[in-house]
Amino acid sequence: MTTSSSSSASPRIAVIGAGAAGLSTARILSKGGIDPVVLEKEEVSGGVWRYVENSKTRPMYRGLRTNLPKEVMQFREKPWTEVPESFITHKDVLNYLQSYEQHFDLGKYISYGSPVKQLTLLTDQTSRVSPSSEGWPKIKLEWESGGSPQSDVFDAVFICNGHYAKPANPYIPGLEEYFKGETMHSVSYDDPKDFEGKTVLCIGGRASGADLAREISFCAEHVYLSDTGFKSSDGEKTRTVGKVTWVPKTVGVQKDGTVQFEGTAISPDVDHIIFCSGYDYEFPFINDQSNFELSAVEGERRISPLFSQLWHARYPNLAFVGIPHSVVPFPLFEIQAEAAAAQFTNFALPGLDERLDQARKAAVSAPRAVDTHHLGGKQWEYCLELARIGGICDDETRAYIATSKEIYDYAGKTRKSAVPGGPDNYRSLVYRRKEAEWSIVNEVASVP
Repeated sequence: MTTSSSSSASPRIAVIGAGAAGLSTARILSKGGIDPVVLEKEEVSGGVWRYVENSKTRPMYRGLRTNLPKEVMQFREKPWTEVPESFITHKDVLNYLQSYEQHFDLGKYISYGSPVKQLTLLTDQTSRVSPSSEGWPKIKLEWESGGSPQSDVFDAVFICNGHYAKPANPYIPGLEEYFKGETMHSVSYDDPKDFEGKTVLCIGGRASGADLAREISFCAEHVYLSDTGFKSSDGEKTRTVGKVTWVPKTVGVQKDGTVQFEGTAISPDVDHIIFCSGYDYEFPFINDQSNFELSAVEGERRISPLFSQLWHARYPNLAFVGIPHSVVPFPLFEIQAEAAAAQFTNFALPGLDERLDQARKAAVSAPRAVDTHHLGGKQWEYCLELARIGGICDDETRAYIATSKEIYDYAGKTRKSAVPGGPDNYRSLVYRRKEAEWSIVNEVASVP
């Protein structure tokens, strides 16, 4: 079946995905008078925040709590008042997203059970949102709904399909030949009781690795947390808190099955290896038939050519929302959507040659390919730049971003323990935020 495009003067805009990025994009578009077509492959919204027990394919696990306070995670338009705690469960986050969807009546735009199968640029048709100086093509999407094929043509597409679906596993010399235990990616993890009495190695020292090591240590015999960012103190080669030992990079598995770490004599015999090594970007609906260039090489975690980590540099009516990592995601999605949607009525991006040049430079700007989209502390200037491009960089927006930065910086300091995987006392703090002011209270009070 093929649906016919509207004859209205309003541009036809599609959004792929109804997680946090897709919902915020739908809200921004509808706020601007556009009725988006949101295609969600699942039967409900919420994206990765929808927990499924023992799914083995979804990144949420039963004991997960956020490592950022909800007061910095919230969308600008909807303060997070549903729960009093600041560090909350995946269920709380899902409830917030569904409340956001209901509050702004976004459900009417969403087609559930509609996985997108193909995205193709129609180079012989010009998009309504293309500036007169350029000729952006229209975009055809093909998807399934109720077991039947569907298709339609759009003036722009926002790709909001997330990047927590394709696990990335590092190469470990000797692993396949000599390791006698079991290996898994953190996407398959759900319950620490599965490791009762075992010796476990978590490879990857960022948030997920530290949290899993801590949680598993309550049941396991011992946990090693291998981290390329290990920092020795006074010549220490390892550091231990409780049943978690922080160790350097894993460099191989020896012939006797023990694991070897960089620069250390310690070589434990472990029962399980869990790769807490992140995910590759994946766009299964973009391929050789899509009629445009997009590089997303497995293992690189680098998308190109992107302008400002958002727009396809040659065809800015194709926007990739949510590519940057090590950020506060929800408000970043929101401001990305605002900047991209603004180009439909007030084009403010540089010309094609400059966009392509900046995209080429961005693709090789990081020492490691996997850090191409890492923002961290640079996210705030990035958000301000998008606000300027989107024409929303007023005093209120600047103040909101500045307050978010203050909360983020403070939360980061409290989160950094002497050893990753150590006590998470920072999660007992309760933050309060009102406009440009924020504070910390010692106890959970009633919902304001």
